[in-house]
Amino acid sequence: MAEFPYTLAPKNLLRFLSHIQKAGVPTEKVTNEYLTKSGFNSPNDKAIPKILEFIGFLDSSRMPTQLWKNYKDKSRAKIVLADNIMKAYSDLFTTHPDAYKKDRESLYNYFSAKTGLGDRAVNAMVKTFNALCDRGDFEAFAKAAVKETPMEKPETAIKERPGIARVETLNINIQLQLPATADESIYEKIFAALKKHLMTN
Repeated sequence: MAEFPYTLAPKNLLRFLSHIQKAGVPTEKVTNEYLTKSGFNSPNDKAIPKILEFIGFLDSSRMPTQLWKNYKDKSRAKIVLADNIMKAYSDLFTTHPDAYKKDRESLYNYFSAKTGLGDRAVNAMVKTFNALCDRGDFEAFAKAAVKETPMEKPETAIKERPGIARVETLNINIQLQLPATADESIYEKIFAALKKHLMTN
């Protein structure tokens, strides 16, 4: 079964996201001790580090990642969060590409089927997901992704085979003014000269 971390107090999760932008980057692990020192004393707040690890803001040892630092840039924060929500919930976004604006029932059915957990836990997953999405800007992320996509180069009309030199074709149009004469041997000499000088390899 899939596992999606959740909190029973999503408002505190949002408050912690604001804390990330205001406070310095921790040089210590984000543990319960750090949460308490930062003013997050509720028993429900203990779920916050696991959620942050799930979306890539903490590594497996609970130390802040580069994404934590990127989120501190308020001009990019919503795009950074949207990007990492889509990565963390990749299967959900495969099932529902517009998951960030799906109704509660659709999300509930998804999390229920994937986890097999009861109503309380599934409802908390939905609320946690929606809380995260409220802080992300998925439309702006989509536009930014399009701008960063490199344009494909058009294929050339003629593809050269490797190892084969390309041979250019040259057409020459020669116009001759032949002298008026009844002596056919003169014409024969002219054409023989042409053949000798122009038609040799």
